[in-house]
Amino acid sequence: MKQENKKNSSYNKIRNNLYANVERHELTERKTFSIVALSALVLASILLFVAAMIESGSKKEYIYVFGDTEQELSEKLAFSDGVQYIDMSALASFCGMDSMDGGFAINGTFISFTDGKSTAKVNGLDVSLSKKAIINEKHVLIPIEDAKKLIFGIDIDVSVEKTVITATENIYMIAKNVEFDYVTDVSAYLGYINSDSDSILILANKKNGIAEDFAPSPLVEIPEKYRRTDRVLKLDLIAEKALEAMMQDMFALGIDDVCVQSAYRTYAEQQNLFNNYVNSEINKGLSREEAIANANKYSARPEHSEHRTGLCVDFFVPSCMLELENYGHEGSYPNDVGFTETDAFPWLLENCWKYGFILRYPEDKVDITGYSYESWHYRFVGLEVASIIHQTGLCYEEYIELFN
Repeated sequence: MKQENKKNSSYNKIRNNLYANVERHELTERKTFSIVALSALVLASILLFVAAMIESGSKKEYIYVFGDTEQELSEKLAFSDGVQYIDMSALASFCGMDSMDGGFAINGTFISFTDGKSTAKVNGLDVSLSKKAIINEKHVLIPIEDAKKLIFGIDIDVSVEKTVITATENIYMIAKNVEFDYVTDVSAYLGYINSDSDSILILANKKNGIAEDFAPSPLVEIPEKYRRTDRVLKLDLIAEKALEAMMQDMFALGIDDVCVQSAYRTYAEQQNLFNNYVNSEINKGLSREEAIANANKYSARPEHSEHRTGLCVDFFVPSCMLELENYGHEGSYPNDVGFTETDAFPWLLENCWKYGFILRYPEDKVDITGYSYESWHYRFVGLEVASIIHQTGLCYEEYIELFN
């Protein structure tokens, strides 16, 4: 009996140990499972957090400040191919432009954009953009750098925090460093046409004189095919190259009977010319004082002559003109044709600004320029200034006073 009890006791010990081992194993498994589950939960939370951060980053808003108004654009709208864009609709509103016919207008200039196109239309002319325009129901997006080129009178300051746009009181659509749809390939001349050198903006008139020893440099000859063949004419290098582009296009259109009659003049040449005019007035019966006053209406004393800048030309059409007059009936010859009555004049009036030239002495600005109307006299000022003068109707004196 004792032997049997001893057996039972051993059996129970083994069984209890076995149960204990099983319980310990199950507990270990449960702990391991809990740790794995907890780890998975932590990992999932981390992944969700990272995804949220990424999504949050992708929804970063860029702030544009237009005076007292702020606009927010998502990164998707604010940037394309690494280039920052601006909403032309918001900019136009800030600048006081009128929104009309799918574009924007100010001071007689109309500009429009097409979605997906890297060109804009300025008064019907093609202008190249650095990147394509992006247009949707709410926005007309163009690269910031293009906005700077197209609009005069704004400043766009870009920083990490925000893009701040400020404006002057005078906003104009301009054409700076842009390419128009010229008649011929003038790419070799665009650097001159777009020049912003201070030297091309010199003002010569009755109130602003030029030193006697002043001489533009370098001076270059105008090609013979574009000038009177009986004389050598020169211009400032920048103006001369722009002139070549303009005359190349005129000739390509069949306006090939026009030529440059006069360009740069020395102090002595201008003095001699002015004296001749004075003597001509004296021969009409005027006193010397009266003759000088009369001559000073249509010719300049040498210290005030724009021809001495090397930046202007007088055009002439030998096939039909006998003298420099605006209208044929003004001259001494009854069958003479004035420059306004030639094919060259209307074309120049409409297109010379695209080459950086302006009609220097307009008919309606005589009281301001101090000189009589000269339909044949064109001055180079560069494309930016010429485009503003063209669209505003200002003369050069008014432009200088307004924009200094």
